[in-house]
Amino acid sequence: MSLLLRGGYVVTQNARREVLRGDVLVEDGRVAAVGQVRDSAERVIDCTNMAVLPGLINTHHHVANTLLRGAADDVPLEAMLETAFAIDARLTRRDVQMGALLGCIEMLKSGTTSFHDLFYWEDEVARGVREAGIRGFLSWVVLDEAFTTQRGSPLKNAEQFARKMKGDELVTPSVGVQGVYVASEETWAGARALADALDAGLHAHLAETRSEVYNHRKKTSLRPVEWLEKIGFLCDRLVAAHCVWVTLNEVRALGRHGVKVAHCPTSNMKLASGGVAPLPEMFEAGVTVSLGTDSPISNNGMDLFQEMKAAALLHKSTRWDASVLPAQRALDLATIDGARALRAGDRLGSIEPGKLADLAVLDLHRAHATPFNRNNLIRHLVYTCRGSDVRYALVGGRVVVDDGSVTTVDESSVVDRVQEIASELYGVNG
Repeated sequence: MSLLLRGGYVVTQNARREVLRGDVLVEDGRVAAVGQVRDSAERVIDCTNMAVLPGLINTHHHVANTLLRGAADDVPLEAMLETAFAIDARLTRRDVQMGALLGCIEMLKSGTTSFHDLFYWEDEVARGVREAGIRGFLSWVVLDEAFTTQRGSPLKNAEQFARKMKGDELVTPSVGVQGVYVASEETWAGARALADALDAGLHAHLAETRSEVYNHRKKTSLRPVEWLEKIGFLCDRLVAAHCVWVTLNEVRALGRHGVKVAHCPTSNMKLASGGVAPLPEMFEAGVTVSLGTDSPISNNGMDLFQEMKAAALLHKSTRWDASVLPAQRALDLATIDGARALRAGDRLGSIEPGKLADLAVLDLHRAHATPFNRNNLIRHLVYTCRGSDVRYALVGGRVVVDDGSVTTVDESSVVDRVQEIASELYGVNG
């Protein structure tokens, strides 16, 4: 099907970061033309007073944990994890699928078209991904068998999942590691070897809290990043979530090895991690940084517009410098840099001919977004707009959000079912 987005403000995110007043032609799932398009299409959407931008990319998530939203607010990470693990132990495969499906709906409706997940039972998450029509980069989590609730070997489970999903149109499998606190050197080595053998990505929590860092140093005499470098795990396949408690030398090590960082400002602030990931130093060291919402239990939402604003304001405040992390850089983190982090920069993250037509269309004609000035559109997107402003979303040229409504599933039925599951799990009253 061909589709023409007519007359919008096109935020290309190309190398020149061009913003054009014009059209985007979509054919066979890809962007066919950008600018003044004279041809018509099977469907034309009037984008007057709208911004057309690349679909946003969430590079660290645990999407099935929509089931745990609100279950552990106002507590630190350790207490939150105790609650999460207790509920996780009671989840069924169907629960995971439904929780993932609800999260996919929420992301699509707020302009996120790709996400990077870290969980077990990613095969059930994959079902939710395909049903919703979103793009999922799914990492089956690996940890020592002594700490897992998974049946069988987590490493073998990850391998089976990755081989099963290879070549899927919407699902890109990868290998995850929970963290240094539950994974031995043997487990980290096994994950790296598997990713190398499958030419797959790696995804892990890293240096999220002070206690994680200090406990690991007490155990090994090295900080987590130092230790992972020593055992040969750091590489350009890795997306490391958080990296809050890192030294300048560790930042440089991440840069040397091509490690990508998923910055999760809202989650880190809510869990009172106590530090701020040093993004300016990461940029200087050549580290590709992207944005993640993290789990709905530690964020409660997955609106990347909120995350862009939070990232920008957090760094301005803590650095006493209003020019730190400007709006354009924040938008880069959620689009083209997210694509690069997932090794998909050749097909995602910008609106350019030949790239996949993963797009979000925002309505700028809103009270909270008025007055609007074309000259400050990027700043408007980051500091003013909200995920709820999204009117249309496309994934591979398919319209998955049409005039604000998801087209692929019955949203109301999914909401009702997840409410029932939450009631069964821990007594949530609807």
